Amino acid sequence: MTLAACRSGSTGHAPEPTVLVPECEVVVRAPAGFQALEAFHEEYPDHVGVRLGFRDQQGREIHAFAGIPGEFGEGLAAAGEVELAPGRTGLLTGSERVWVVEWNEGGVCDPRAALGSGFGREGFLAVLEEAGIAAGSG
Repeated sequence: MTLAACRSGSTGHAPEPTVLVPECEVVVRAPAGFQALEAFHEEYPDHVGVRLGFRDQQGREIHAFAGIPGEFGEGLAAAGEVELAPGRTGLLTGSERVWVVEWNEGGVCDPRAALGSGFGREGFLAVLEEAGIAAGSG
């Protein structure tokens, strides 16, 4: 949660009420061999959107988003659906080395998405599973 408060100087007015703005949670683990990049937080009137990113030594990247609106995968070809954890389904778009899966969970932190660059389709799906985004196969 992000705590935001405003208070006028010594004008004699009662202090403004404290407003709690929820920070979206991105549930993702760093895949083996990937290092965390700097987290990004975007403030909106009713929530704080979050992006977490990871990069490996080969330059491949994966980014997970919650509550940051955008056209994820715009211009990429539809590539089916992905079974996500726990029990959700995401829409997969991509081509060659850039892949996106997007889904909604309901609430102010939608849309949610994961974007991978430097991966083929199967490599992206495998790293999504390792990161805890996609459901495991066993």
